[in-house]
Amino acid sequence: MRFRFALVLVPVLAVPGALACRERGRPDPNVRMAISHERMTDGTAPGQPAAGPAPDVPNRLEVPPEVQQAYAGVRLSWKDKSSGETGVIEVPLNGATPLPDPTYVVRADVYLPSFTMGGGAITSQGVEEQNPAARITVFQKGKEVFAGWIFNRFPDVHPFENPKYQLHLEGGVPKKS
Repeated sequence: MRFRFALVLVPVLAVPGALACRERGRPDPNVRMAISHERMTDGTAPGQPAAGPAPDVPNRLEVPPEVQQAYAGVRLSWKDKSSGETGVIEVPLNGATPLPDPTYVVRADVYLPSFTMGGGAITSQGVEEQNPAARITVFQKGKEVFAGWIFNRFPDVHPFENPKYQLHLEGGVPKKS
C-alpha cells in the first residue's frame, strides 16, 4: 500500500518542479523593482514617510562621467500595434523625439549601459552594454502617459503599456568623436 502511494506522489511533485524550471531566470512581471525608480518631487519614494526611503533601497542616481562622455542618447524600437508597422528612433539624452504618430513624444533623460543597484545607488558598472537601461518619459498630446525605467534584457520589467505603441530599448547612441 505504501509503495502505491509513492508512485502517485512522485509524478505529482515532479510536475510543478518541471514547470518552474521553464521560468528560471525570467523576472516575475508582478514584482516591482525598487520603489526608488519612481521620481517624487520631494525626493522620497512612493509609500514612504516624508523622512525618506529605507536605507537599503537605492535612493540616488549616479551616472559615471565615462558613461556621460560615451553616450548621446538611446535607441528605441517601436511597433504600431494596429498596423504592425515597426521602426527605430533615436532619442537624445535630455531631448525628445516623436513617434510616427506625432501626438506621441518620447523623452530620455538617463542611459546606463551596465545598470546596477547597490550601495544605495542606481548606477552603471561601466560603458560596455552589459545590462542596458534607460529612464524615459512618453507623452501623448502633451500629457505624460509613462515615466520610468525600461530594460533591454528584461523588456517585461516596467514595460511601456499602451494600446497603440509598443517600445523596446535597443541600446545607447554613442557620441560621435
